[in-house]
Amino acid sequence: MTGSIPVTLPGGTWRNGARRRDATLRPLDGRDEMFLAEEAEGLSPARRTTALLARCVERLGGDAVRADDVRALNAGDREALLLHLRRATFGETMASVLHCPHPECGEAMDLELRVGDLLVHDGASAPVHEATIEGHTVRFRLPNGADLEEAATLAAKDVRAAARHVLARCIESIDGAAPASIPKHVAARLPERMSQLDPQAELLLQLTCTKCARPFTAVFDTAAYLFRELGAQRDRLYREIHELAFHYHWSESEILGMTATRRRRYLTLLAEALAPRGKR
Repeated sequence: MTGSIPVTLPGGTWRNGARRRDATLRPLDGRDEMFLAEEAEGLSPARRTTALLARCVERLGGDAVRADDVRALNAGDREALLLHLRRATFGETMASVLHCPHPECGEAMDLELRVGDLLVHDGASAPVHEATIEGHTVRFRLPNGADLEEAATLAAKDVRAAARHVLARCIESIDGAAPASIPKHVAARLPERMSQLDPQAELLLQLTCTKCARPFTAVFDTAAYLFRELGAQRDRLYREIHELAFHYHWSESEILGMTATRRRRYLTLLAEALAPRGKR
């Protein structure tokens, strides 16, 4: 069993009127990897994120965690937890390849990111917010996991309609009343205000092309990166189970209880032990 890791959320949860930013999580183990490979593969990214965090986040604000607690977290807190989870499981650095977006260039660039550089240390400090937009007083909350899950199906057909749907769910009132519709200038400007209050929700990388030297902005999606990384290792997981079971006679359950790092340490020792004497 791996130890719990304490982390601090940029936004946090609310318990009895008090803001709690403390959480604990554990690294991914083989059971989590198998769950993603065999049971959660068909889920939308938002639902997969909820399922994964519900498995690996042990406490939020001092309380045990259910899936609904993860759904209620702001988008930025979910992003932060995924970053902490990735660091706890695989380490600080993340290798990626990006292409210059300028059509006449398209240069492929190797990029090494660090989790610590992507984490935002503070976010929204209230469960409900108020903004004045061109004379209208708007009360709203920030998008959470439940909003993202509900919008996922709609987004597959119409991304703009999904964004409008999320916005409508988050607005509590305009000028003191539940809105029958959202004024265009509110719909245009409120998302920017939400982004300011929850900066961890969308990670924007400011980059410069190594070939054409032009600057550009790229969005880093932690969930997409982590699920792609785990998906690429799915076949490797089965091979690791086979090799460790064959040589050590451990059960599948025992092997799946290990993190990827621990499995690979045993495999390294095994390879050294099986190597011919002259090659050790």
